[in-house]
Amino acid sequence: MNVTHSHTLRRWWNIPRSILLSEAILAATAGAVAAAPSGSIHLTAAQEKALNIQSVHLKTQIIHPMLTLYGELRKNPDSIWTVSSPLAGVVLNMPGKRWPQLGTAVVRGSSMARIQPMVSTSLQITLALELTKVKADLTAAKVTQSTTTAAFSRAKTLYAQNNAVSLEQVQTAQAAMAAADARVRADVQSIAAISQQLKTKSGAILPLPFLHNGTVTDILAFPGQAVAADQGLLKIEDFHTLLASVALPASNSGTVALRTAVRVQVLGRKHWITAKPLTVAARADRQTRGLSMLYLINNAGALRPGMAITAKVPETRQAVAMVIIPRSAVVWWQGEQWIYIARGGGVFAMRELIDPKSVPGGYAISDLSLRAARIVSHGAQLLLTMQLSSTLKKSG
Repeated sequence: MNVTHSHTLRRWWNIPRSILLSEAILAATAGAVAAAPSGSIHLTAAQEKALNIQSVHLKTQIIHPMLTLYGELRKNPDSIWTVSSPLAGVVLNMPGKRWPQLGTAVVRGSSMARIQPMVSTSLQITLALELTKVKADLTAAKVTQSTTTAAFSRAKTLYAQNNAVSLEQVQTAQAAMAAADARVRADVQSIAAISQQLKTKSGAILPLPFLHNGTVTDILAFPGQAVAADQGLLKIEDFHTLLASVALPASNSGTVALRTAVRVQVLGRKHWITAKPLTVAARADRQTRGLSMLYLINNAGALRPGMAITAKVPETRQAVAMVIIPRSAVVWWQGEQWIYIARGGGVFAMRELIDPKSVPGGYAISDLSLRAARIVSHGAQLLLTMQLSSTLKKSG
């Protein structure tokens, strides 16, 4: 094959450069490859060895029918919470730390925000008036305390001298003195509490620790901003668990095992993830008008809500025996999947796969007649390339 023909082959059949034969292999096989009318290709023993063509017998496996559904990852509502201010005040960041940004990871027990309590002017006036009143009550209570203390002392002395004072009178004086003492203590505590509340305008600053690990997904306030009590500051989400939402068409609602775990693959990722059944979504899918199934995923990686997914959902139909074809044996041609069957004597025939089911490691088909055949497991793409090359030579 010359360079011009190589460029023509890639342009006409859109074959990547990586799968074309090297110039040395093409030179060794040129002129001896024939494309039979049946769609087969014939190689000599030397050519098979040079191309390292390998074939295997296929195995059967009991396959549970699967339905391929599509959907997306969603947030887990149980893993979303908001850091709120417990009281009115001014938002401050922690000393030596920046205010959290979107995507900032937070650690349980740490603090990135604090609140400086703030008392409104009207409340300050009310508290000041209340403080004046309580101080006046304290003055009166102390006078009463002094009077009742003297009365109890006098009654106790007269009772001891047996000077016409009964025990009941002594007990009454003692109770009056105790009530006066309690009133004084209550007023003193009220004055301390009101005074402390008035001082909070420029007093202690309250840190707000994170109670869970997570990631900042929304910023609701910034340092220096005045906030009310219960006002949200930061929204935190934990992505260690996500919900896989898949659309189940109404026509398949009775054929799917809803209580069975499913396999989920995120678009652009190689590995499949096991998802546990959770519940049926409250709303039907807008496109299929069927059910929206929710499954729980343990996210150990960097998966995020909104990613598109493909789910393999088990059907309730009985499992059947199917032939398993290795993924390396399958080639794509004109939008369909094909394999090469080794007929013996260097003859390799193309065969289209009818309704292949994707399974781990390859594809499953229901045609059990292939169990007796040998399938090219290594070098199938080379055979297709050579067959297309021979076809182009003849057409030219």
